[in-house]
Amino acid sequence: MAISSPQSSRVLSPTTLGILCGLSAAFIWGTWPVVTSIGVNADALTPFQLVLLRFAVAGPLLFPFAFRGNPGLKDWGKAFLMMLGAGFTYSLLVSSAFAYAPAGHGGVIIPGTMLVVSVTAAHFFFHERLTRTRILGAGAILVGLFLLAGGTGGASLKGDLMFMAGGVMWAAYTFLVRLWPMDGLVVAARVSVLSLGLVGLGALFGYADGITAISAETLITQGIWQGVVSAILALVLFNKAVGYLGTGRTATLNALIPVVAVTLAFFVLGEVPTTLELMGLASIIGGIGIAMGVKLNRQTLQNLSNRFLARARLSAAVQRDCPPL
Repeated sequence: MAISSPQSSRVLSPTTLGILCGLSAAFIWGTWPVVTSIGVNADALTPFQLVLLRFAVAGPLLFPFAFRGNPGLKDWGKAFLMMLGAGFTYSLLVSSAFAYAPAGHGGVIIPGTMLVVSVTAAHFFFHERLTRTRILGAGAILVGLFLLAGGTGGASLKGDLMFMAGGVMWAAYTFLVRLWPMDGLVVAARVSVLSLGLVGLGALFGYADGITAISAETLITQGIWQGVVSAILALVLFNKAVGYLGTGRTATLNALIPVVAVTLAFFVLGEVPTTLELMGLASIIGGIGIAMGVKLNRQTLQNLSNRFLARARLSAAVQRDCPPL
């Protein structure tokens, strides 16, 4: 009888490694809205200061990778267009939105909008067939967006529209990445380096004033999370997952991003959605899952829905019965 050695039993299969990498990337990207919201609302950082911390850290770290393949002026022109979709301008717009709308909205609206726009663009520009599943998923997302916008009585409309614009920008970035294929790390490096240049220009005009008054702990925490964990580590983990699992299965794991964002916004920030908001969040998350081909049985969906509703009611009861000190 063959006995496996302790060393061989500890080795994870490629599929397991891919799932762990994909889940880790999804968790990081799902946490980003909550961390950014804390930076804007609790840590009193301006959106520009947050963006500065992101690219002042990521830019220098990724700088050597930006020049792989001896890029010419045309390559940098392509990178500049990508930067408009996923770099400085995107980060500044979305970071600003957290001052007007809950983090949970951002964690759901951005990927939802991005998916709808990406599916539409792929159909018209890359002649991808619009399957019934994708149409159903996109429809659920659109319904969810309207429910989410109406759930707060228009109070978060400005921020929600900014999140939607961010989703359109990210969809444009993914469109360009597909149009001009290149190594993911090289793209991230060039986007970060170009964004660093714009951040430096903005700092010269005084947009970073007051950052020295922020505590060193806040600056270090946000700098590491924005510039290393979110901008670099998550990308590396995602690329590893693609290598182990392929694009399709890895993309399916990304459907967990809004789930992570909403859950953490509930537990960390105390964001309790209204009934209409809850319906919108569920519709968007479900639409993303449907469009990406995620399959859950009815019992699993019912259990998830019951748990979230029970926790939301419990938190609302606690807030009602225990007034703030």
